[in-house]
Amino acid sequence: MMTHPIVEQIKKADNAIVAEDFDTLLDIYADDAILVIEPGKNAEGKAAIREAFEAISVYFKNGLQVKQQGLEVLETGDTALVLANTVVSAPNYPEVIRKATYVFTKSSEGVWLCSIDNSYGHEIIGKCE
Repeated sequence: MMTHPIVEQIKKADNAIVAEDFDTLLDIYADDAILVIEPGKNAEGKAAIREAFEAISVYFKNGLQVKQQGLEVLETGDTALVLANTVVSAPNYPEVIRKATYVFTKSSEGVWLCSIDNSYGHEIIGKCE
């Protein structure tokens, strides 16, 4: 059974986050992507997303670990919804499993890019502006 290309993109993103390889990480995002930094606070666009991940790295003392513990991809046309159990940990942060929600859009070149990165899932309800 083949792995969905989005699953491969998410693995690539997780590895880039852990390695603090922000150039590789940003290649996975659409130009106008949104990253939920925390409930109520978003970064919009690649420049803001890069700044957010650089700050996140410092906050987690350059020890952030991210991996997936199950993914479900629901695809229609050039849009896909991804539901994930995302495991996040760091030296100063206990391991937590987030019920993440991601939206991917297929580019004109056929590459799946993350349009919405919401690792907090439903936790953002009522907390966003």
